[in-house]
Amino acid sequence: MKNWIIASAALLAAGQARADEAPLTFVTTADLHARTAAAPPTRWAFTVVDARTRVEFEENHIAGAISCPATQTAALLPRLVKDKSRQLIFYCNGPKCTKSQKAARVAISLGYRKVLEYNEGLPAWGKASLPVAGNPMPPAEMASVSPEDLRTRMAGKGPAVIDVRDAVEFASVRVAGTVNIPLDELENRAREVPAGEVVVMDHSGSQALIAGRVLQKTGRRGVSRLEGGLLAWQQKGLPVEEKALAERR
Repeated sequence: MKNWIIASAALLAAGQARADEAPLTFVTTADLHARTAAAPPTRWAFTVVDARTRVEFEENHIAGAISCPATQTAALLPRLVKDKSRQLIFYCNGPKCTKSQKAARVAISLGYRKVLEYNEGLPAWGKASLPVAGNPMPPAEMASVSPEDLRTRMAGKGPAVIDVRDAVEFASVRVAGTVNIPLDELENRAREVPAGEVVVMDHSGSQALIAGRVLQKTGRRGVSRLEGGLLAWQQKGLPVEEKALAERR
């Protein structure tokens, strides 16, 4: 029995590794539009899955899509889509966003057999003026801070920097001295945001804008954002703290 359990665990791990390495098939904006426009969502033979956070989905999403945040895919997707032969199309915030890829690969590892990624994502869908749904919050005015400027300011007393990426992403790589409050938790944890100057950062820039609206909703004003997010910080060659280093501290 023990050997059987070990063998089963090894097979599961191997399956996950293959899913992580499997190339994903992309669908274009034109293709997805043609398919979604052919019938109402209740008659689609596929499911469009928004892999972004709940807050982002509620703000704006492709009409007819369902919400399944990438970090919750393993637990949530089997409840949302029980038929593993149904085609799934994952999307997030465009080519710089990795959530759709992560969620799609989790779906493959769960046994879903028809998985596509809409890599162009919501930015391209919106640019084409295609149907969206949601309840946008009032816009918030946010000054942008360059990676170099933020690093200089953090070397002194500097602003408080709130990283709104999910906890797994933050644990993997982060800017030293930042505080993690995931976007979906930000409204309920707004009291944890320090008084005074605050800069919000994310992966590539889109979530920070929504975080500013969330904080404005709770009464905070004058919040800034890191231009281009962690991705821009890394592209400038600025230092980050990775998981192995963080675990040794």
